[in-house]
Amino acid sequence: MKTLITLFSITWFLGLQAKGDSRVILTRAGAPIETTIPGNFSSLEAILPALFTLADQAADRSAEQVFVGGRKDHKDLIYYYRGVRVEGEVVIISFSKEAMPYFSGSASYDATVMKALSGTVMLYQPNAKKVQLEVDGKFWENTDA
Repeated sequence: MKTLITLFSITWFLGLQAKGDSRVILTRAGAPIETTIPGNFSSLEAILPALFTLADQAADRSAEQVFVGGRKDHKDLIYYYRGVRVEGEVVIISFSKEAMPYFSGSASYDATVMKALSGTVMLYQPNAKKVQLEVDGKFWENTDA
């Protein structure tokens, strides 16, 4: 009976943990993968800052993330995040100009960032047709790729 109670308690605790996790998209070997981060974030406005601060705690430990400690000699991306807005079918994620090192790397680095951002946006805003980055008030697009 004691074993049964212990197993029930563990199952119940793990169930609580799972309910407290939020879905995000990261990458593995350049391909997008769905995983979770700790916390219950149910809106676009909540999940993006959570992604920028908790990506290194993703349930899938093989997932690649570049938001936390991703650029040498630069703060984590959350420091440069300015917000998100939806204009029709377009989701615009805004950053200050200091975020540029996160968006001006190699084509594969930029793809890692964009796949995670656009994939996560689509989980929380499925009607969106496009995700745009705005850096220092200007729309950014990788022209090197």
